[in-house]
Amino acid sequence: MPRPTRQQIDEEILDAAAALFARHGVAHTSVQRVADATGYSKTGLLHRFPTKEALAEAALTLTLEHVHRLAGGVAASPPGPARDRAVVGALADLALARPGLTALALSSVGGGVEEQARRLEELAAALFEAFAAPPDAPAERVVRLTTCLGGLATAALACRDQPPHLVRPLLVAAATGALGHPADAPADPPAEPPTDARD
Repeated sequence: MPRPTRQQIDEEILDAAAALFARHGVAHTSVQRVADATGYSKTGLLHRFPTKEALAEAALTLTLEHVHRLAGGVAASPPGPARDRAVVGALADLALARPGLTALALSSVGGGVEEQARRLEELAAALFEAFAAPPDAPAERVVRLTTCLGGLATAALACRDQPPHLVRPLLVAAATGALGHPADAPADPPAEPPTDARD
C-alpha cells in the first residue's frame, strides 16, 4: 500500500480540524484537541499549521478549492436539471469523503469573526455559481438551493457511518428532488459496492 502524500495527510488533518471547529467553534477548539483527533503530536501539527487560526483558514480554503473545482467542471453546461444533477452528485461525493469540511461549511464558525464570515459568504456564492444561480435569483430558486445544500450536507453527516455506495444515490435523489427535478432514486441500492470487471 503506497504511503499517503503530504497533500492527502494535510486534507485528513484539515477535515478532522474542520469537524471540531464546526462542533465547538474555533475559539473553543485547542490545537491539542485537533492533534488528539488526528493522531499527531501538537508539535507535529504546529509544524504543518503554525496556529489554530491557520488551521481554520486552511480548512475553509480547501473547502472553497473543492467547490471552485466543482463549479469549473460544470461551467460549460447550460443551466438546468442535468447541470443541477451533476453538481449534486459532486457535492454528495465531497460530503461523504470529507464530512468535516461539510460540517464547517454548514456552521457559523466563530460567529463574530469577520474574516471567517466573509469566507463562508464566498463559499455560498461559489455554490450558487456552480448551480448557475445569479445573486438575484428568484426566491423559489434560492429556497430550493438552500434546502438542497443544507439537506444534502446534514444527511451526509448523519449517515457518515453507513456505506457510501448505499447512501450516495439516496442523497442525490433527495437533493435533486429538493430542487424540484424528478428524482432518479434506485428502488433498491446495491448491497455491495460495484466491482471493476478487470479485477
